[in-house]
Amino acid sequence: MLVIALFIIVVMTLLVGSMSKLLQSSSESVSLEVLGTRAFFAAQTGMERAVASIYPLDIQDVNDSIAACTSPIFATTFSQAQGLLNCNVTVSCSSRESTIEPGVYHFWLSSTGSCSGGETNTLRTIEMEVWQ
Repeated sequence: MLVIALFIIVVMTLLVGSMSKLLQSSSESVSLEVLGTRAFFAAQTGMERAVASIYPLDIQDVNDSIAACTSPIFATTFSQAQGLLNCNVTVSCSSRESTIEPGVYHFWLSSTGSCSGGETNTLRTIEMEVWQ
């Protein structure tokens, strides 16, 4: 009877230990997924702001867009946006005149968002090519 009781105690201890490890692993996975999503949205926000600065609503001349395309075109740390706390974004831009159609400019934008939480850091990059 004592052997059966000890066997049940050992099996239950192993079962509780493995369930605890599984729960911890699942929690870390969800945390990493949330930080990755936040980094993606930080990169998306930077990209939208960069496109708006290259192509403002009141654009008069293509030279205004070329002048706006500097690297980094936009870099910030989100301190006011509650969903993006501990996140930052950097957007780089390069431009070149088309070799096929003179007067048409191509812009290459790269937005990198990063978020940190505790010991975990995530990084997401979005790239876009736009032309006039």
